[in-house]
Amino acid sequence: MNHSIPWLLTISALTFVSVYVLVRYGSEPARRLLARQEDMYDRVLRQQLLIDVAPRTALWLTVAGVAAAGLVGLAFSGNPIVALFCAAAAAAVPTLLLRHLQQKRRLKLEEQLVDGLTTIASGTRAGLNLVQSLELVATNHHGPIQQEFAQLLREYQMGLDLNQAMRNASNRIGSPLYRLTFTAMEMHRLRGGDSAQSMDRIAESVREISRLEGKLDALTSQGRFQAIGMAVMPLVFFVMLYAIDPQGITMVFTEPMGRVLLLVVVTMIVIAFVWIRKIMSVEI
Repeated sequence: MNHSIPWLLTISALTFVSVYVLVRYGSEPARRLLARQEDMYDRVLRQQLLIDVAPRTALWLTVAGVAAAGLVGLAFSGNPIVALFCAAAAAAVPTLLLRHLQQKRRLKLEEQLVDGLTTIASGTRAGLNLVQSLELVATNHHGPIQQEFAQLLREYQMGLDLNQAMRNASNRIGSPLYRLTFTAMEMHRLRGGDSAQSMDRIAESVREISRLEGKLDALTSQGRFQAIGMAVMPLVFFVMLYAIDPQGITMVFTEPMGRVLLLVVVTMIVIAFVWIRKIMSVEI
């Protein structure tokens, strides 16, 4: 009993020092991290996805979810490392979800762009000006393109210059096709010419770029699936080995050297997966 007292005092002192350092020097980085996360929610939810959700509400829901995931992991496992892993996984979920929603919405916008340009060309051919033709898209179309063009027209009606409103829309959407489209519209407004013919040419260019991107996706699909298979197969082998020798596989989690090797393997798999995805990501 007497031998355990120094260890208890040492652990208590280290805990006190750790908490003091965390509160004294970690509060400012934590505030900056929360501020960046709130800015990300404001940019993605309100400006890009056009969802009327308060960024502060989304931030505190994320914090509550991370804390709940950590407590659940600690309650079920009793291991702080597992609790930390659960909290980290919960913290990554909102970012991954928002990124998925962004990509899905951008792909939908790119699919609707040619039809929108055809509508604009038809409106200009019927004698309407560019703003009235843009109103046709906001009135007659549905989905994300209707939301984006309605937002563009609202900014224009509030007194913003149309060129600046189109730049805001291209920055908000984040698609090279829309950036090309709005830049071409801006150049046409400055130089003049046949509006309908210009819109038809833009639509044809966008259609050709989309065709080339689809061809590149088909050519690189095998490499992307290989990256997914490479990331999944170690997990499959791990499950198979656990079924054969559960005691030996358990040592990977219980022994210090096993944990180090597991961390090295997971890190190498993640690096290889990201590397292959970057190689297969070809942009026009």
